[in-house]
Amino acid sequence: MGTVVGRVTLSVRNKRFVGERLLLTLPWTSDTFDGKDTYAPSIVVYDQLGANIGQNIAISEGREAACPFPEPTPVDAYCAALVDDHFYKK
Repeated sequence: MGTVVGRVTLSVRNKRFVGERLLLTLPWTSDTFDGKDTYAPSIVVYDQLGANIGQNIAISEGREAACPFPEPTPVDAYCAALVDDHFYKK
């Protein structure tokens, strides 16, 4: 999971990126789930769902991030879901 804090704008981009947005996102740590304001270092996330700044999202990383695409695509982090609410119990 992560929180969107901004958007990334590119002057030159890979031709395989069509209809997407790149989001600057702060991934959650275990302390974030406890309500603390701590995050991992920011990452860039490929988004086709239309996440907004301040929204919580589910992130797929690594090889799984490229799975939604029919051809190999240079994506390391993918917005897999928009999260409206979450419940965490220790």
